[in-house]
Amino acid sequence: MTNVNTKLLFHSKVIVMLLILQLVIDYIFVFIYPEVNPIRATLIGATALVILFLLPWSKDWSRLPAWLAFLPIYSSALFGALLVQADYLVSKSVVSAVVHALILIVTYVIIVFARK
Repeated sequence: MTNVNTKLLFHSKVIVMLLILQLVIDYIFVFIYPEVNPIRATLIGATALVILFLLPWSKDWSRLPAWLAFLPIYSSALFGALLVQADYLVSKSVVSAVVHALILIVTYVIIVFARK
């Protein structure tokens, strides 16, 4: 039981770190590229990839290589932007933030289980 709790705590920390990283990158891109579309989502994903490659400790805290660790951020940004463009979500709303977080969490879980 302790091993399960340790793994759950570890994955929760990684998800929180990825959510914070996405929030910071998205906040920066609000000023650089204010329009919400797949191009901005790709820029957010590419920025996350570069940051995760440049941070020497990123592989230690996530136990994932950078090219896998950026995928939850990219998928969250991309699918969130597509939902905003399809008028299913309103950008900068609480519902949008929850949907972005859910997409990131689901993508992370898929990646972790696919690696086993």
